[in-house]
Amino acid sequence: MKIQINRITMLLIITAFIGVNYTNFKYKSYIPGIALVLGILLTSIHKDSSISQHTKVWSSKVLSYAIILLGFGFNLNNILKAGLDGLSYTIISIVGTLILGLLIGKLLKNDDKISTLISSGTAICGGSAIAAISPIIKSSHEETAVAMGAIFLLNAIGLLLFPIIGHQLNLTQHQFGLLAALAIHDTSSVVGSCMSYGQDSLVVGTTVKLVRALWIIPVSIIIAIIYSKINHSEQSQGKTKKPWFIFWFILASLSVTIFPVLQTIGAHLKELGESFFMVALFLIGYNVSFSSLKAVGIKVLFQALSLWIIVSILVIFALKTGFLN
Repeated sequence: MKIQINRITMLLIITAFIGVNYTNFKYKSYIPGIALVLGILLTSIHKDSSISQHTKVWSSKVLSYAIILLGFGFNLNNILKAGLDGLSYTIISIVGTLILGLLIGKLLKNDDKISTLISSGTAICGGSAIAAISPIIKSSHEETAVAMGAIFLLNAIGLLLFPIIGHQLNLTQHQFGLLAALAIHDTSSVVGSCMSYGQDSLVVGTTVKLVRALWIIPVSIIIAIIYSKINHSEQSQGKTKKPWFIFWFILASLSVTIFPVLQTIGAHLKELGESFFMVALFLIGYNVSFSSLKAVGIKVLFQALSLWIIVSILVIFALKTGFLN
């Protein structure tokens, strides 16, 4: 028990240090990657299953609170404009990614449920989409874990790699925000990569990604209908996890938009939200174990990787040709 308490204490100290020092750190653009890698390294040295269960819950809650706090730094008019401007290509990209992902899964002869989870996670918002859809299609814990493992691995790579790609391609802040929102799976990695690139890209990337996350609900309903027709004897009765934090994010933005006097306080709350994101990334990294990644399997990983690369290339092409702006 004493050893376990010491490990928890160490985990909390590192987490608090990352959060408190983020906003004042000279090289803050490196912090998202450092936080994630630090979590991965810590769990690779020694992973405690009891602590891991707590950090999974903490990471989800901290991430939700971080998104809400970020809302205090955004003008609602800008959010609505970005959401409406991105509505058409959001629909096209979600439908296209789902179809392409399922097709790749068929060609590789991957398990249908795992293929559906990976395609949904890539199309919408990574782990959140997988968590929402897995009970609907009645996937096993192993199938869900395999899909999560593949997506988490690509999330970690995307967080570190995309800012480098953006600078190499001379993408503007707006262009990089769109690239991150459309090509990176989880909201946490989108925000982390955009923070590294710049504040303007953070506004675009976060807004477009949150609008995209709302599609969990209609996509889940469609998948439930399809699976219920395919499996007449096995009706899909899983419940969809609703992203309520998006509602509070919009409400926070509405408050500073209607009452400009709150903007100074809102700026500080936004900084606190950015610190919370670094904490969430560290906790997420703590739950990425090399053993779980080994269990993913080469064909499943190839499906996730190839789909991700194709989507990323298409988004970059669309940005460079002016189709997305």
